[in-house]
Amino acid sequence: MKVICKFNAPSNVPDNIPNDFDFGLCTGKEYTVMGMLTFKGSNNLHFLVDENGRLSWFPFQIFTISNNEVPENWFININVDDIHVDYLNLLCFDELCNKKDFFNQLLERDEEAIF
Repeated sequence: MKVICKFNAPSNVPDNIPNDFDFGLCTGKEYTVMGMLTFKGSNNLHFLVDENGRLSWFPFQIFTISNNEVPENWFININVDDIHVDYLNLLCFDELCNKKDFFNQLLERDEEAIF
């Protein structure tokens, strides 16, 4: 799946888009989506994109989808009961969806998870 960034700074994000995320994307640049999720307490879908070897979650509203083909090797994890998990649903690559603690390692920028 590929997306193109429409907004790249808190100052140019419309009011209905969460602006509490780490920016640093380039407007007009195409990015590969590595996964999708909805965090608990949020109605916003987030895309996991790679910017120079750095995976980060961004709200879908800052992107336009340029290629909506989902990779065949993605998995889904729907979380209803686990209070120790930050997301409601997760659609992504194997390690992130199925490897215990990989999600938190990625959020914490653990070197092993990033590479």
